[in-house]
Amino acid sequence: MISQKRLTKYEITKIIGGRALQLSLGAFPLVEPKPTDTAFTIAVRELSLGVLPIIVRRHLPDGTYVDMPLRELLREEKVAV
Repeated sequence: MISQKRLTKYEITKIIGGRALQLSLGAFPLVEPKPTDTAFTIAVRELSLGVLPIIVRRHLPDGTYVDMPLRELLREEKVAV
């Protein structure tokens, strides 16, 4: 079974929320922050530019899973958040 090659709204939310938490706890941003940026806006920009080294794990009904690199999922469709 081939999983769909785009991010769901739930995956987008989880990635942005997790990355914003990392940034608020002192993680180094992967894009150049602007003076008015918050952790959330930096996380959204990082996701839309595809610079996050994240693997999305999708569980299938038969109990197996598929690991898909974030860049592969973003290649098919640009994320407009």
